[in-house]
Amino acid sequence: MAEWVTVNGARIERGFFEENVAEARKYNWVKTHWDKVGDHGHCMVCNVTLSGNDPCYLSDTGWLCAYCFETFVVRPQPETRESG
Repeated sequence: MAEWVTVNGARIERGFFEENVAEARKYNWVKTHWDKVGDHGHCMVCNVTLSGNDPCYLSDTGWLCAYCFETFVVRPQPETRESG
């Protein structure tokens, strides 16, 4: 039986979600906003609708909503310790 997660308001099967995040991490993303007047797109991770002037990220392969990019795709920088 499939396990489901809720991401950015969307209900997604966990395995599909994890595959989408892994795929998105392979690409270089540029911060932008949705600017296709009268049109919409979908985040490749959570499938939320992008429209209006939504902040989002663009790569050669598709779009990410800002939430998924900043929460799941960006890899946190390792913490550094100061000696002393």
